[in-house]
Amino acid sequence: MVMGYPGGTTRYMTSYEVDEAMRITNANRIKIRGERQDIWMEDMMADPKVNIQYASKYAGSSNYWKFSIGQNEGLTRLRTAEKKAAFEADFIKWVNADPDRIVIYGNTLSLIENAVKGREEKYNALQYITEVFRGSTELIGFASQMTILEELLAGKDADRTAGMIDRMKRNLDSFYGDYNYPTDRKMTKAMINLYKEDIDPKYWPDFYALIDKKFKGNVDAFVENIFAKSIFTSTDKFNAFLSAPSLKILQRDPAFIVAKSVNDVRTSLQKDLEGFNADMSKGQRTYLAGVMEYMPDKTQYPDANSTMRLTYGKVQDYYPYDAVHYNWYTTLDGVVQKYQPGDYEFDLPERLIELNSKKEYGRYAAPEGHLPVCFITDNDITGGNSGSPVINGNGELIGLAFDGNWEAMTGNIAFEPDLQRCINVDIRYVLWVIDIYSGAGHLLKEMDIRE
Repeated sequence: MVMGYPGGTTRYMTSYEVDEAMRITNANRIKIRGERQDIWMEDMMADPKVNIQYASKYAGSSNYWKFSIGQNEGLTRLRTAEKKAAFEADFIKWVNADPDRIVIYGNTLSLIENAVKGREEKYNALQYITEVFRGSTELIGFASQMTILEELLAGKDADRTAGMIDRMKRNLDSFYGDYNYPTDRKMTKAMINLYKEDIDPKYWPDFYALIDKKFKGNVDAFVENIFAKSIFTSTDKFNAFLSAPSLKILQRDPAFIVAKSVNDVRTSLQKDLEGFNADMSKGQRTYLAGVMEYMPDKTQYPDANSTMRLTYGKVQDYYPYDAVHYNWYTTLDGVVQKYQPGDYEFDLPERLIELNSKKEYGRYAAPEGHLPVCFITDNDITGGNSGSPVINGNGELIGLAFDGNWEAMTGNIAFEPDLQRCINVDIRYVLWVIDIYSGAGHLLKEMDIRE
């Protein structure tokens, strides 16, 4: 059993929505985050300090980047959109066989189809705005949070302004502690160019006109000017501003001008999408009601929505492709086999390699003599389940769920029982790391550990 809080699934997506997810949502995420991560990784590998600062950011970005790649590959291989389209055709035949059903469900799929087609251009631009300027350009993202301060300064509310400035001063390290000026400057140049290349000019924020007018179209020069003059580029500069806050200085700050320009377009796009999204929501609700009536003997489980869920299953291997077999467990020997010195993902501490070579596994070894690391089950999990306890039939903690297999990235949209596997770290490996590798065995005295 796995208990946790899975974020969200969309198992009742129509073929139109699957196509949108593949062509826009996933494709954009793959491209934009791919470029973002290349820039980060270059600087991370060149400087140990940057590596520490950006390791978590990189991991967070790459998580759904990999997910999008795997999901698109899986949806293509499993022909998910085609299968859903075939089901929808049968559903429509059932609807059209009864005049009363036509009244209730006759336009449900067309509502979804028209919403997907109608919002395509704006939906694409909005995702670019979010991924490029909210997820990649840190200085601009930080400056965009200052719109509330602008309102307070304009309203001349001294008490509320002082309170906000005090909170900002106390929380500066949350941004600047893991911020590298040269990396973000490089990123900002790349992202402004990427947005310009891929998005129709009618969705360009106003600052692009400023680039053409004052900098003769030179994005690099525009960005250099931002980073040379903005009050947000360092703790010292921003602290100096907060010590004597000025509405005029804030509104003239080049990073803030860009941030407001981006926010204006983002707000406009969100407003323009409201009608399409309302039709989409109505179509989805009616379609699901129709499916439940169409298949009265089948229990339709609800999509995950961040509330607590329990999923039960069994430990099981699988065959992802013809003549390819994946065992149900991995060992520390396998970890060492993947060892690549200096590689960001596959480097290993010398102590771990040494302990494995001596087979110093203590009481955590399996009866066969190896040290278990991970095992797979056919439980149904998704994003948000990472860290969820894995419990056996006796109520004992045997592992922690942390991922899904590559072939199961379609799982949010379509569960494939023959392929979907939940990857769990074996609790014996967790205890071995605490006790033998880290030498913190005293912590285990607080736990009820059964052999």
